[in-house]
Amino acid sequence: MKRPIVYYAISLFIGCISTLMLSQSVIAGAVITASLFAIFFFTLDKKFFIINILFFLLGALSYTMYFDLKVPNSVEVRVIENKGYYYIANYKGRKLILNGKITKLKEGQKLLISGKFKKEINYSRGIIGTYKIEKYTPYKKDFIHTLYDIKKNIYYSYKESIGEEKAALVMSLCYGDTEYLTKSQKSDFQEMGVFHAVSVSGFHMAIIYKVLESVIGLRCSIVVSFIYILFTGLQASTVRAFIMILIFKLSKTVCKNYDGVSSLSFAALLILFIKPYYILDIGFTLSVLATLGILIYYKKFLRMMHRMPEMINKSLSVTLSSQIFSVPYTAFTIQNFSGGFILGNLFLLPMYSVIVIVGNLALLVGSIKPIFSFFSAILNLMFTAIEGANYLILRLCPPVSYLGYMEGIALIIIYISYLLYERGYKQYKYLPIFVLLIMFCGNYSFIPKVYHMDFFKGEAVVINYKADKILICNYDQASAKEVINLKEYMNISKVISNPKEKVNIKLNNDLYLKVIPYHEKINLCIYSGKERFMFINNSTNGKDLAVFNSYDTVNFSQGSRLSNSLRNGYDDYKENCHLYVIMFNRVVKLY
Repeated sequence: MKRPIVYYAISLFIGCISTLMLSQSVIAGAVITASLFAIFFFTLDKKFFIINILFFLLGALSYTMYFDLKVPNSVEVRVIENKGYYYIANYKGRKLILNGKITKLKEGQKLLISGKFKKEINYSRGIIGTYKIEKYTPYKKDFIHTLYDIKKNIYYSYKESIGEEKAALVMSLCYGDTEYLTKSQKSDFQEMGVFHAVSVSGFHMAIIYKVLESVIGLRCSIVVSFIYILFTGLQASTVRAFIMILIFKLSKTVCKNYDGVSSLSFAALLILFIKPYYILDIGFTLSVLATLGILIYYKKFLRMMHRMPEMINKSLSVTLSSQIFSVPYTAFTIQNFSGGFILGNLFLLPMYSVIVIVGNLALLVGSIKPIFSFFSAILNLMFTAIEGANYLILRLCPPVSYLGYMEGIALIIIYISYLLYERGYKQYKYLPIFVLLIMFCGNYSFIPKVYHMDFFKGEAVVINYKADKILICNYDQASAKEVINLKEYMNISKVISNPKEKVNIKLNNDLYLKVIPYHEKINLCIYSGKERFMFINNSTNGKDLAVFNSYDTVNFSQGSRLSNSLRNGYDDYKENCHLYVIMFNRVVKLY
C-alpha cells in the first residue's frame, strides 16, 4: 500500500469526528462510523483494514479521554492566556477556564489552585470546564514562565522604541501574539489575504529554521526552533511545520527518501492524537490543507508559468497551490474570500520575511540597548515601506466577498471534474463550465429585485440588478452586527447607511432609484422607463406622501426580525424578508 500513513491519519481524524458527532447526535455519529467501515471493508485488504480500524479506535479513545477527565479540588495548572474577565489554564494538556480569585494571576505562571470545578465543555476550543479559584499558591518561576515574561517585556521595549501600532505588528508577525492588533489592522490583513502571516504559522517556522541552519548548523537549529515554538505558544501550524522539518532532516541523515504528503500526514496524526479538539480548529485545518496543496500542485504551477521571472513564478506558484484545498474549506467555515491574496502574497510576504528575521534577531539582543535600537530602526523603516505598499494594495484589492456553501460545493465539483479528466474521463471537461454558468445565473439578476428586511432596531432594503447589489439601511448600534452579516451574506457591492438626505443612484440608462429618508424610515423611488414606483414603509403616514400620487405606490410589508436567522446561518432567510421584482413595468411580490 502506497503512503499508508495517509490512511492512518484519515482514520484517526474520522475517529475523532465520529466521537464528537456521537456526543451530539447518535444517528449522525453512527452513520459516519458505518460509512467509514463500509468503505474500508470493500476497498482495503483484510490486514490493512484491521490496522485502519485500530487507528479509528485510537482517535475515538483519544477524543474521549481528552474531554472525559475528572478534575480534583486541588490541582496544578499553568496560566496560558489572559482573557480579561477570566484566564485560560493548562491542566494535563487540557484547557480550563479560571475565574474567581484571579486578580494577580500572570500568563506563564505555574500554580497550585484550590476551588470547585464545573464541567462545561467547549469542543471547538478544547475547554473541558470552568474552575472557580478559592485560593492559589504560585510556584517558583520556571523556564516556561520566563519565556512568557520575555515576550511581554519585548513588547514594551518595542512600544517604547517604534510606537504602539508597530509594536503590535512586530509581536504578531514575529511571535504570533495577535492580542495587541487593532480591529482595523486585522481587517486590512484579511482584505489583502495575508492573515496567515500575522499569526505564527509554517511560513514563520520555515524562515526561522532556514536562517538558523545556515548560521548555527543542523542540531543547534533544531533545538532553537523547538524553543521558538514554545515561545510562540505551541501553535498547531508551527508544530506541524517543525515536525515536517524534523522528518525531512532525519530522512537525509539516514539516507531515506522524503515524502512530503506522508510527512504531513504523520504530523497531523501526532497533533490530533495529543490535541484531538484540533479537528474543529480552523487554523490547524487550513494549515494542513494549504500545505497539502503546495506539496501536490506547486511544481505543476511552476511548469505552467515557467516563462515568468523565477522569483515571481515561485511566489505565485506557492500562493495559488496553497489555495486549491483551503478555499473550499473557507467557504464552509469562515465564509469570506479576499480577492487581493495574490497581490498581498506577491509583494508583502517578502517584506514580512525580513521583519520576521530582524524581529527575532532583536529578541536575542533585547538586553543590549544600542543594538536593539539599531534593529528597531530597521523595523521602523520596513514598516514605513509596508504602509505605502498596504495603501496601494488596498486601493487595488477588491473588497472581501462572501463565500458560501454553494460556492464551496461548486469548487469541489470543479476539482473532482479536473481529477476525472486527468484520469481519462474526457467527457467531464464541460462540467466546470456548467457549474460556473449555474453560479453566474444564481448571482446575476436579469430583472430588478427589491428585498425588504426588519432588524431588531432598524431596517434594510437591498436592490439587486444585474451584478450590482446595493444595500440601504437604517439601524442603530444594536443592529450593527446584523447589517455586517447581511452585507457579507448577500455580497453587497455598495452600502448607503442611515441616509439623511435624498440620494440618486443610476443603475442603467432606463433604470435608476432615489432614496428618500422619511422619519428614520427607508422610502425609495424606482424609475423604470416611463414608469415610477414608490416603495414606502407601512408605518409611514400615507397622507404626508401625497406629493407622490403619480407613482405606483408599494407598501413594504413588515418582515420578521432578522436577528436570529442571521446568527443561525440564514436557515430561515425567506421567512424573514420580503422580495419584490419589477417585471413588465409592474411590481410583483414573490414572498
